[in-house]
Amino acid sequence: MKNKVINTQVTQSKVFLWNILGSLASAAISTLLLLSVTRTLNNYDSDVFSIAYAVGNLLITVATFQVRDFQATDVKEKYSFNNYFSTRLLTNIVMILVAIVYIFLHRYDFYKALSVFLICLYRVSDALSDVFQGLFQQHERLDVAGKSLFYRNILIFLVFTLALIFTKNLSVSIIVMVLSSFLFIFCFDFPLSRYFEKINLFELSFQQIKGILIESSPLFINAFLLVSIYNQPKYALDKMFEQGIVAIGVQKDFNILFMPVFAMNLTMIFFRPMMTQMAIFLDRKEFEQFVTYRKKLLRLLVLCSVAILVSLSVIGIPILNIIYSVDLGKYCLSFIILLVGGISSTFATVCDNILTVLRKQKLLVISFASGFIMSYLTADILVRNYGILGASYSFTLSMITWLFVSLIIYNIFKDSYKEKK
Repeated sequence: MKNKVINTQVTQSKVFLWNILGSLASAAISTLLLLSVTRTLNNYDSDVFSIAYAVGNLLITVATFQVRDFQATDVKEKYSFNNYFSTRLLTNIVMILVAIVYIFLHRYDFYKALSVFLICLYRVSDALSDVFQGLFQQHERLDVAGKSLFYRNILIFLVFTLALIFTKNLSVSIIVMVLSSFLFIFCFDFPLSRYFEKINLFELSFQQIKGILIESSPLFINAFLLVSIYNQPKYALDKMFEQGIVAIGVQKDFNILFMPVFAMNLTMIFFRPMMTQMAIFLDRKEFEQFVTYRKKLLRLLVLCSVAILVSLSVIGIPILNIIYSVDLGKYCLSFIILLVGGISSTFATVCDNILTVLRKQKLLVISFASGFIMSYLTADILVRNYGILGASYSFTLSMITWLFVSLIIYNIFKDSYKEKK
């Protein structure tokens, strides 16, 4: 790892604080954007924004290709940042092409098609920023990555909300958001990255780019399947809306109910710096420290998950009603079921991340595929018969399936580090 002057000018407390703030801002942005839309525009606009964001969440996996997880733990710098950056440019272009094909195949009307495309452009900016955050994390500077996430998401929320207020037009507001996001990357992420690495696209290596894509492909497949699982109920609701089975506003209600599920993923904030640290322990063959870190993480997750489940089961719906100015009282059972699914996904994610540190990520396709199959088989039929409750059942069944298979794989390979002795 290269020593840079900037590395000596930060304390661990600041790294931790900015990592927390950045992760919170990143987790909250979709909630805040939907809040702005529901408070400013009508139910149809809210439904269109919800499904557009769901499509963007799916296709961003193409843009990121899950290289971040591999990049952040590449402590020996097997691949240069030039090639990580070039790979990201390539996958961003592919994402745009896939988005165009996706829109064409679904035959959306012009308004919905434009909204989906613009949201995908916004998510491309997320993917571009992500490669810089991976560089900062790789150099143990999660504070810089956290600042990037925090400042950019605050900016995006403010400009998007102001644009909605003044224009009352969803498409124009998304365009303003996209331009602001790319401008921030150019003015913040890119200049700071030069403290760590110099970008020179003329020094790229096609062999390295190929290697990055090959090594990250199992993680990409897993992420694509996972996001498909997360969004399958939303796609099913959209399909039922197009067929006239569910009413306008149901997509919005489900997305609001689904927001607290991401609260479960906030527990991963504490794991992000641990992931790089665990990789360092393995590289140094400090296996006892690795095991201690792993146990500490699992204990922390159990405590956080129980606290979140109990508290949100009691106050979740009332808070959502106040924030979004809706009445979700009839969805209490659906909400609790979704929370159980969120907890299941958090623990499955932990198992998978530890296996990634152990470089067993290729095996994870099995667990993700299992969850995807469950989602694919249950989403349409459950949504058609039970609406939002059916969507909740489908999601949670898929998460439990993913967790169950992940636990089997984890227990088989959790001690594979001993092979390095």
